[in-house]
Amino acid sequence: MRRTIQAATASLFLAVGLLATTVIAQGMYTQSPYLDARVASGELPPLEERLPTTPNVVQPIDEVGVYGGQFNVFSLGNHPWNDLTEEPSRGPFLLELTIDGEFIPDLALDFEQSEDHTTFTLHLRPGLRWSNGDPFTSEDFRFKREDMREFDVAWTQSQFGTPEGFVEIPDDYTVIMHLGAPIPKTLLNMVHWKGGEWSLFHPSNYLKTWHPDYNEDAEALATEEGFDSWQDAFNWHREFNPLNDTNKPTTGFWMPVEFTTTARLYERNPYLHQVDTAGQQLPYVDTVLSQVVDPETYNLKIVAGEADLAYGSANFENFTLYKENEEAGNYVVNTMPSFQTGVAVYYFNYSHPDPVKNELFNSVAFRQALSTAINREEINDIVFSGFGVGLQHTVVRSASFYQEQWGTNFADYNPDLANELLDGMGLTERDNNGIRLGSDGEPISILIGLSANISPSRLSLHELVKEYWEAVGVGVLLRGVGASAVAPAFESMEWDVIPDNEDRGEMYVTLLDETSIQGFKNFYWRTWLDASADVASGEKTLADFEGGVLPGREPPAEIMEMANIFQDLQATVFGSVDYLFLATEYWQRWSDNVYTIGTVAETPFIFISRSNIGNIPTELPPWLEGKLDLNHFGNQWYYKPE
Repeated sequence: MRRTIQAATASLFLAVGLLATTVIAQGMYTQSPYLDARVASGELPPLEERLPTTPNVVQPIDEVGVYGGQFNVFSLGNHPWNDLTEEPSRGPFLLELTIDGEFIPDLALDFEQSEDHTTFTLHLRPGLRWSNGDPFTSEDFRFKREDMREFDVAWTQSQFGTPEGFVEIPDDYTVIMHLGAPIPKTLLNMVHWKGGEWSLFHPSNYLKTWHPDYNEDAEALATEEGFDSWQDAFNWHREFNPLNDTNKPTTGFWMPVEFTTTARLYERNPYLHQVDTAGQQLPYVDTVLSQVVDPETYNLKIVAGEADLAYGSANFENFTLYKENEEAGNYVVNTMPSFQTGVAVYYFNYSHPDPVKNELFNSVAFRQALSTAINREEINDIVFSGFGVGLQHTVVRSASFYQEQWGTNFADYNPDLANELLDGMGLTERDNNGIRLGSDGEPISILIGLSANISPSRLSLHELVKEYWEAVGVGVLLRGVGASAVAPAFESMEWDVIPDNEDRGEMYVTLLDETSIQGFKNFYWRTWLDASADVASGEKTLADFEGGVLPGREPPAEIMEMANIFQDLQATVFGSVDYLFLATEYWQRWSDNVYTIGTVAETPFIFISRSNIGNIPTELPPWLEGKLDLNHFGNQWYYKPE
């Protein structure tokens, strides 16, 4: 029986995962010719010794591919988060969630979740190996959870369970995760980057070389390598951001060969556990070269036809540039639907120290007026050439519980209604420039904080919004707050309105969002709630805080009610009746109160590929969080024969 999101009930999580439906006869697997010489020389064992007993059979997006070639891509920084580099969403993951909503094994062979959601059991593929040939076993999970605890506490302890949780390994191929509390969303955590080697497991056999529990010469080795302690040496070798040790094995499609400050070279993982439906070991392409360039050069490389693939930093605002050079550059500009819930979403400072602005921002009528004063269709046409959708900010429209009224609530352009609402608030007096006067007799002026490196299209959007709001008597100042200062600005009570981009699928706007209060971008509410939770749990007392008072600001009752609804949502099974009820309740309140103001949403992803590259995706999986998650399909991309 297939298991889908749509059928997700409590029984879903009791069941075991399914093996691939395609069965390939033993001995019918084939490898890339790239590896033939290494096998012939004895450097690598034969393919049947490199694959697990039961490989994962991957159904290609369109067709079975052919081997060979190198992908030449470009990146904007010497870090993992670029096209086809080692960022965590490239995977592979323990489980997969298909576009149709099916949960299927990948690195794992099988899985079970207990009825009370307190344990999750993984059955690993016997014979599966890391890229250096080391066995991939349950010890890699125990080692990550226990022996690496002091090196990456946040990752080790919070991704899968409470600090009281632990990993049990009854044999080499069984991992029983005792979560320490009921956590229904564990299954979902397995089907994206959290279910990969950055979070759940690490190459224990390799890393034990630098750990004194397994190597009595670990301190001497650290000194020999130039480190002050074994901890420093271990941390350097285990680190993944940046990846220092290119010899550290991986489960990924390609393994690092050489990293410099300007380029990263990868070659195929000879032990990858995946084959296609014809029995060919994946990936199809043998090597990847990623070169670091600046943003302008990135686009020049695309239009010159030097990038075989480009998507992570291929911005929609350059769509016309890309299309104009499509034929000359011998590439194809693909547009893919996105999970974007707002290209620019306006967040208000509900804790503003100015009493006049505080009262305005906390008025539903004020927010309704500003929302309906925006001409979203005009923004879409002028800034995004009609490719987006004018929407109010809410949950993604593809969500299972989405209601159309949420996207249209005060989203129609109606300046007459906006003026009526503002007049109804008593804001009838204006200055000589037509700007309404606040309760203090001063002209109302809202400062919108913008990143100093804002793109031209985003700046055009905000300039249009400024015109719309000033047309109904609300003054606006657009001001840069520094290239990387938007986040710190949120942690100050001094800001008025800050726009942000929201781009996540259903999994990321409901069940997997860790703190609902974060949705308001209110640092002071979050601070108070965190401190309150510490006191309630007994971890701290009021005496631990300055003056015996909780820091931050207590959220209003309505916000506390929403936070409680969201916390209850975390304890539900994804897709269940309770899940749908609570998610609907939460987002209905969000809509009714217009807590944020959306503009345009669902502008498509730009995915540029060489004209002869096959298996380009046209749909997005439910777990996808952003454009770089498309790296996950890199194992299937191939060069079509001329």
